[in-house]
Amino acid sequence: MLRRDLLKGLAGGLIGATVVSNSMAQTRRRPDQRRPRMKKYTNADFYKDGVFQADVAKKAYLEMFDRFHYSLTDSLKDNPEFWVAEFESGDFERVGMGGIFWVNDKEHGYFGHEIFLLPNQMIPEHFHLAAEDMPAKHEAWQVRYGSIFNFAQGGEKTDAVLNMLPKSQLDQDGITCFTFEELKVGDFRKLRTLCEPHFMMGGPNGAIVTEYACWHSAKGLGFTNKNLKN
Repeated sequence: MLRRDLLKGLAGGLIGATVVSNSMAQTRRRPDQRRPRMKKYTNADFYKDGVFQADVAKKAYLEMFDRFHYSLTDSLKDNPEFWVAEFESGDFERVGMGGIFWVNDKEHGYFGHEIFLLPNQMIPEHFHLAAEDMPAKHEAWQVRYGSIFNFAQGGEKTDAVLNMLPKSQLDQDGITCFTFEELKVGDFRKLRTLCEPHFMMGGPNGAIVTEYACWHSAKGLGFTNKNLKN
């Protein structure tokens, strides 16, 4: 009888521990489950009477940072170095970016940049040329949060690829790169060839990407779509 009672007690204790453990796991998960989904921003949010609303764009990125638990969120909220750009595309929902230049040192020739992309948002296809007595910019990228599609020259214009890309750029002959790969957190890639057109696009949850590069000159930046402006 004593042995039976002991076994029953042990079994009850294990069941109780399992219930408590499961309850604790659910409690730990609950805050993320309660976290509201990021609003689906559209061009109707980003433009008012045809004028780009930079404050709304920053708000969209800040909400994305919150979803990623990006630790620099608070320091970026009022940071004048945190910028957004739509390149006069009129299509920030799909074409644009945010960023912060941590350093852009011409004397020593180096550059550090954080790139912010909303879900499915494309940096316009572009290239870098020598400018201001400095060589053409070479760069490399590392995904920190989310994912990107990294595009390089070549590839075929299949329906699958074309359906991924912003119509506003396809209609203006703004894309020549159709070779791409998906890069996820931790993945690292370099620009294949100096001066080569290239671009990246945020994945379904957006992305934060660290860029390492030579000194950056706006005068050495060119767009495939001649209607865009830096």
